[in-house]
Amino acid sequence: MERMRMFPLGDAAFLFSWTEEDGTTPSGIAARAARLRKQGWTGLRDVVPAYRTLAVHLNLRELAGAARRAGRSLAAEVERLAERLYRALVDEADGVPAEADRHIRLRVAYGGENGPDLNACAERSGMSSERFVEAHSSVVYAVAMIGFAPGFPYLSGLPEELAQPRLPSPRRKVPAGSVGVAGGQTGVYPVDSPGGWQLIGRTAERLFRPEAREPFLLAPGDRVSFVPVPAEEIEKPEEREFEPVTASGNGSSFRAEEIGLEVIKPGLLTTIQDAGRYGWLAYGVTEGGAMDTVSMRTANALVGNPEDAAVLEMTLLGASLKLRRDLLCAICGADMEARADGMSLPTDRPVWLRAGTFLEFGRAVRGCRAYLAVAGGIAVPPALGSRSTDDRAGLGGIAGQALASGDWVPVGPLPRESGRLAAVLKEQADRRAASWQAVSWHAGRIADNVAPSGSRAILRLVAGAEWEEFGEEGYRRLLEEEYRVEASSDRMGVRLSGPPIERNLQVELASHGVAPGTMQIPADGRPIILAAGCQPTGGYPKIAHVIGADLPLLAQLRPGDAVRFRLVGLEDAWAAWETTERNLHLLQAGVRHKEGGNS
Repeated sequence: MERMRMFPLGDAAFLFSWTEEDGTTPSGIAARAARLRKQGWTGLRDVVPAYRTLAVHLNLRELAGAARRAGRSLAAEVERLAERLYRALVDEADGVPAEADRHIRLRVAYGGENGPDLNACAERSGMSSERFVEAHSSVVYAVAMIGFAPGFPYLSGLPEELAQPRLPSPRRKVPAGSVGVAGGQTGVYPVDSPGGWQLIGRTAERLFRPEAREPFLLAPGDRVSFVPVPAEEIEKPEEREFEPVTASGNGSSFRAEEIGLEVIKPGLLTTIQDAGRYGWLAYGVTEGGAMDTVSMRTANALVGNPEDAAVLEMTLLGASLKLRRDLLCAICGADMEARADGMSLPTDRPVWLRAGTFLEFGRAVRGCRAYLAVAGGIAVPPALGSRSTDDRAGLGGIAGQALASGDWVPVGPLPRESGRLAAVLKEQADRRAASWQAVSWHAGRIADNVAPSGSRAILRLVAGAEWEEFGEEGYRRLLEEEYRVEASSDRMGVRLSGPPIERNLQVELASHGVAPGTMQIPADGRPIILAAGCQPTGGYPKIAHVIGADLPLLAQLRPGDAVRFRLVGLEDAWAAWETTERNLHLLQAGVRHKEGGNS
């Protein structure tokens, strides 16, 4: 009997799935995940345990380095790691830790506006709403896993008669504290987020507290009970003691000399982003980071920053900013017709700007997201290891939110090499009595990630774990039909309109790990491609995954853009990733040479 199966989760992750007959428990999978973290495997970036699966996320750059040292290809190195992981996981006993002795009781107001789906759930279960509440609140549940959103507990122990289908299409916003049911599991939304579970009640208890040293109220193994209370009582959450973090990662008070930019108008959505927040996926914290990492890394290279330094990411309509001090900047990605004191600014090159200059971005005429890098980097304090804004979790950036009018944006110290170039450009600007000066050269395009307006994008896919469940008609629609980007797309995912794709096997999936690029097919058949801000776990079937090299192109798709798909193999995906990395390294070397000559 096959105890465990392994599926690619795109080109930078694997999903290990245990069969029901195997008897491996969620606690056993969590124990395996903990051991993998402690063992420090080369090329392993993060692990996400779930009910019957373990998602292993890869560090391709680390694996590429190991492959070069061993004289192997990247494909061979990844396959070697996959084989070693499979052997280690399939042969390992559960090693279930002792049951936790914590029992958390959550007060819940059931029904009404707090639980809009309660009556429909009760009707499907063939009972009254009162009986449904009694049955749901009479069980002591166990936290099987944390996922989907920061601190979201998947609770096992739901009575079989209370099981419910997911919504045909997820709600765009579910209020924090909502108690939901999906399949044979129940859970609590810790933050405002999209979601497809049936909502039966709400609690005011805070499951995710980013200001605390221990940010999560619940942990795997905890026992949880729900206590029904009147609606007015949940507005008075129980006081729970926690140790605050001594230095907040979301403070917006900075010294005057640190301030580089003042936000006059924030645009549609302007956030601070870096390379992402790693190591917290198992707790439901998204990695996030820049949607278009190629544009972010290019902009940082142009101003002499580390490639993962924090930048401003602007979506569709850019910000209006005032410089509080002289800055060396670079603008990459979408064309938002940037202007300095009313004069058009060039992109894809270093530009020196004088203090007091008014820097304005308009609507994107090409692409979707523009990136502004500043020499020294955007210097907000890191939160959970990253400066990236995660507005669902309230992490990073300034107060954990998108920039707003009146915000002051701090900038780090000017790197030495950047300082020399800035001095040369300042001297040239002084001679012209100008507010800015750019170099004569530009970086060009590392990848074709900003398509001309009105053109059709082609995204490359690798097959997903449920690929075979969609049949020939599903394959034909996905690979031959044209889809369009919907206006409801965001940093979590790109929603597509077009011919619905139907799954032949109508069986609910247990929640499992997902990754940026995962293409989910909900019950309505309309594809959703998960993006940089996606949740770590999900429950919809995965027909395919956009390859990593094409995620920057996905990030630049605008509402209404047409897109088609082409199926490729994993070796093609890894080769495309290597090509992008090689081009970025050549760019970085070229920029160092140019800036060394101060040209």
